[in-house]
Amino acid sequence: MSYSRISVNELAQVCANSADAAEWEEFLRRTTPLASLVVSRIARLWVTASTPAMIDDIVQEVFLKLCEQERRILREFTPRGEDSFLGLLRIVAASVANDYFRRLRSTKRGGKVVITGLAWEFVPGDTNGGAKRMQKLVLLSQLDQLLRGAPEDVSERDRNLFWLYYLQGLTAVEIASLPGIALSAKGVESALRRISGWLRHQTGVRRPAEAFDHARETTLTFEKGESI
Repeated sequence: MSYSRISVNELAQVCANSADAAEWEEFLRRTTPLASLVVSRIARLWVTASTPAMIDDIVQEVFLKLCEQERRILREFTPRGEDSFLGLLRIVAASVANDYFRRLRSTKRGGKVVITGLAWEFVPGDTNGGAKRMQKLVLLSQLDQLLRGAPEDVSERDRNLFWLYYLQGLTAVEIASLPGIALSAKGVESALRRISGWLRHQTGVRRPAEAFDHARETTLTFEKGESI
């Protein structure tokens, strides 16, 4: 069988139940470039300069994460769109990269981890546009505090859905394909509308998108390789 001809979704499902060298070689060939790209972008938010060795180490952790608990992430993956596995891979790579730099920062600070209140902790360096970036982080932190402060109205899953969409830039289809979400794409869209309506009521903003859509636009711009 020629694994180069099947989709990445199918390839992920094949590797979920196989340790065949040819299958995994093709899987790594197809997914390593994206994992490296995500890790490199996360690294630029934490440190002023990263090394190829550092990026390689984190990418290796990404694939170790995929193999944990007998490849649980791969086994639980359910395709919900063309190449939807790549959306899952972006989330795993970003999570592993952020955890890596949190550990690094914790070690340097004697074990104290700085928590910003965001679902994903982005700590940018002192670069051009730092003041503008900090304003955005403050706004995002304020929104997250609102979401965290009303567990009876906004569940932990709701908060994760919100940030997956507005901060990570995933589509409803990509979010629905993630393990543990247990919602269809329509269900994700419905939840996002409900959360947006709740925020509109809390903030008094006529259109909540005006308050936080720039976070999603920033993420999408960053995904295209432009600086923010």
